[in-house]
Amino acid sequence: MKKRTKAEKRAEKLAAERIDKMIESSFRRVACGVQINIMDIHKVFTAGRAALAAGQDLDTAIRAIVAVLRVN
Repeated sequence: MKKRTKAEKRAEKLAAERIDKMIESSFRRVACGVQINIMDIHKVFTAGRAALAAGQDLDTAIRAIVAVLRVN
């Protein structure tokens, strides 16, 4: 197995941060004012990452998971 360089690790971290920012932005746009349990935040990010990996629409995926997790 090839050992990753610092530059490769940094590039992967930046890509992950960029994806997290996209998911956060989508969540704010789609679910503004909707309450979900704080312990379920990771489920939103997991659903967002899965949607992006599958090539699906991020807003639709976030809207679907928020409908399941919403408290109010």
